Amino acid sequence: MSLVGKNINAFCTRCQLELAHIVLYEVAGAVQGVKCKTCGAEHRYRGPKPERKKEIPAERRPGEKPALAARPIRPADARQWELRNAALPADPVVWDYRLSEGYEKGDVIHHPDFGRGFVEKTTSDSMEVLFREGRRHMAMNRKPASEPDA
Repeated sequence: MSLVGKNINAFCTRCQLELAHIVLYEVAGAVQGVKCKTCGAEHRYRGPKPERKKEIPAERRPGEKPALAARPIRPADARQWELRNAALPADPVVWDYRLSEGYEKGDVIHHPDFGRGFVEKTTSDSMEVLFREGRRHMAMNRKPASEPDA
């Protein structure tokens, strides 16, 4: 049974979306040419794109770069991080790390490269943070660089 003239979902090369198309022609029973019902473009048939599943670890947010793996993970720090992470409530308060902000011992932060971290110690302008891959000394309470005078 021919599909010529029938509606079919296909990827439109002009709209860059999966949209309704009309089958223009077939070769050996396979759809080859279609016309987009939205923009009118005629092109080769491209079937619907397969859905891709993204596996996102719980400690990362969508769209983030993966954590740096330059330093080896210390097993003791990783175990301690896992325990602290498991003890968090279902919807914890997590602060995005900013150099200009101040943090206190016990705060949970999110760093764009290292992921979720737990503030262990603080001084007036630095802190020690426990990340999954180990402890890091991080700056805080730093004033943003001022614009140069013209």
